[in-house]
Amino acid sequence: MKEVFDYIDSNKDRALEALKTLVRQPSVSAKGEGLRECAELVRRMLEDLGASPKLLEAGEGINPVVVGEIKSKSNPKRTILFYNHYDVQPPEPLELWESPPFEPTVKDGKLFGRGAADDKAELVGRLKLTEAFLETCKDVPCNFKFLFEGEEEIGSIHLKDYRKKYPNAFSADSVIWEFGGIDAKERPEVTLGVKGILYVELTAKNANRDAHSSLAAFVENPAWRLVWALNSLKKGEKILIPGWYDDVRPFSKNEIELIKKWPYPEREVKKELGIKQFIGGMKGLEVKKAYVGKPTCTICGLDSGYKGPGSKTVLPKEARAKIDFRLVPDQDPNDLEKKLRAHLRKKGFSDISITYSEGERAARTSPDAPIARAAMKAASIVYERKPVVLVSSAGTGPMYLFDSPCVAIGGGYSENRAHAPNENTRIDLFVKGMKWVAETVNTFTELQK
Repeated sequence: MKEVFDYIDSNKDRALEALKTLVRQPSVSAKGEGLRECAELVRRMLEDLGASPKLLEAGEGINPVVVGEIKSKSNPKRTILFYNHYDVQPPEPLELWESPPFEPTVKDGKLFGRGAADDKAELVGRLKLTEAFLETCKDVPCNFKFLFEGEEEIGSIHLKDYRKKYPNAFSADSVIWEFGGIDAKERPEVTLGVKGILYVELTAKNANRDAHSSLAAFVENPAWRLVWALNSLKKGEKILIPGWYDDVRPFSKNEIELIKKWPYPEREVKKELGIKQFIGGMKGLEVKKAYVGKPTCTICGLDSGYKGPGSKTVLPKEARAKIDFRLVPDQDPNDLEKKLRAHLRKKGFSDISITYSEGERAARTSPDAPIARAAMKAASIVYERKPVVLVSSAGTGPMYLFDSPCVAIGGGYSENRAHAPNENTRIDLFVKGMKWVAETVNTFTELQK
């Protein structure tokens, strides 16, 4: 691997220029801005590698998925798939950016720009580590497949359609996921899963217009109606919807041991958030188990009536609440949506409409899987220290669509400001992340022999 690492080091400026090129191209999926142009740019990058790329289509108005493959001469029976996304979050609020979001700017050892961290740095890094293998070894350790989607930032809403239409594009022995890096203390983190999600909007309506609040004496208030419905969903931290916890998979013994060893920075998180304690005074293992394995019900937004300065005596015509339920293996968002509807009907709230916005299953890889062991061993080699192993991220992604074990590793860090103004990637970690992934793939191949 020395030759591969030396190539990555000596060509880091070229890799950085490729990343700048990709950051300059807006690709905001929430707005439908620049997606096809960015997909074509990524396709050309894969073509330059000799990866026989294609733009897969799933219907009019759906962002294309870019795929490619490089066959291994030495180990054609094993396949690694790299999953990434080329779409980014909207850059607003623009006034908070210190440099224009789509004009990549290098400052203090960091590259700033929308998508510089999430997820264009990782995407480019996987292409460039592949180049390093091809230029130094004239081969890759096993077959490399690439799957880059353009809708991750809007919930991968059509990726299941692509999976159904192009199942071979998703097949591999193992998957390197789209994010990863180091924690706040510079320790490499190996993440073995993601939580799922059910995102809905509840709406209560009554009159056909806002009315004078004096009519509340005999006209029902949708805001109160919605509040009562919301109150039926939880008691304390327990979700009250019948059957909600029926399919929750318990932690394995190995997972419990990893959770115990995980050094979650409770004090730092409380300080950052400006809070004195976690829910119910939770501490230690209880906090960590909740973070990676507790189903949640969160009111993400409430909207009703007058919200301006001063008073306005109004009885609103409607009230809305956005709610996300974070899920764990083996909960099914489609099944849980039905249980939510049945619960509200039984409680007398059949008049409240439910809009299903997003649903994804959770996924979790065994720490004993070869790709997980390879990532841990590779982290120790590249960073010269033992990695921190997370049983699961608390976030969500379409990992469930890949039947193979997945591991999330890369060149990210805690202050990259993903989704926020001044998003950035640390150039040293951009390079080190390439080495980590390259070493992981090489170690994975050795473990399979």
